[in-house]
Order: sequence, then C-alpha cells, then structure tokens
Amino acid sequence: MPRTVEVKHQLWIGASPATVRAQFTDIQHHIDANVHPNLRFELLAQEPRRARFRQHVRLLGMRQHDLFDRVIDEDGSIHDVSIDGFNKGGTMDFGFVPASEGGRSGTRVDITIRIPTPPLLGWLAPLLKKQVLKEAMAAAEQDKRDIEHGYQARPSRR
Repeated sequence: MPRTVEVKHQLWIGASPATVRAQFTDIQHHIDANVHPNLRFELLAQEPRRARFRQHVRLLGMRQHDLFDRVIDEDGSIHDVSIDGFNKGGTMDFGFVPASEGGRSGTRVDITIRIPTPPLLGWLAPLLKKQVLKEAMAAAEQDKRDIEHGYQARPSRR
C-alpha cells in the first residue's frame, strides 16, 4: 500500500461562505486572474457541481501534471481527486464554515490535501509534507487576497 502525505490547513476569509465557495469553484476565474502564479490550470469541463481540470505545478523541483475530477457537495464542500498524473490517487478537500474573527463575520476554510508518496521515494515524505503545506498556505493566502479585494461571482453558466 502506498504511503500518503496528509496536510491540513485552516484559513479565515472576510467574506460570506457563498462568496468564498463561488471563488474556490470558479476555475476559469483562477485562470483569467492568475490567482495562483505558481499553478497553471486548464479547465476541461465544468457543470454546476462537477468539473474536470488539469493542474500543473512544480514541487520539490519536479514538474507535476495531474488530471482532476471535482465534485461539489450540496453543502458546497469541494472534493478534487487526481485521476491521472504524478499524484494519481491524491485528493484535495475544501470545506466552508461560517465563522467570525475580530468581530467580523466571514468563512473558515478547512483544507485537507493527501498526496501519495512516489514509489521508492518514501524517504521524501517529510520533505514533501513540508513543501505541500508551504504551497497550500501560499495558495490559500492568494485566494483570501483575491476574495477580500473584490472577487465577484460570475453568473451561473449552465
């Protein structure tokens, strides 16, 4: 059984859960606004509660390409599964909970990332975990900045 690296991160964003969920699910906006300069996305298909996209990233000095299937639950939680690529079998899960901070209402975003350790490279797990956490924290801050500086949800495209 392959070893898996798991990273969890929480972040508070000063916007409603509906706005935060909309931004996190809006892959085309992420592409158009270059929300994450270290990630590149290709949107292949999008429906109201499903999507398929490619993600290109560099981790530990290696270029990694993954094909993801996304499912969005009734409550707005997002579940991305890598179905092909370097991190095949890996997952990214995002949950959104109303939360206040400093007297302001907003949203707590719960992020869990699971990445299989490459075969024969289990010894890299601690370094991989550290790098994934660093990248997850940076990406979450980029989303926060994008949302808090005026992200506007696009009209639903069905």
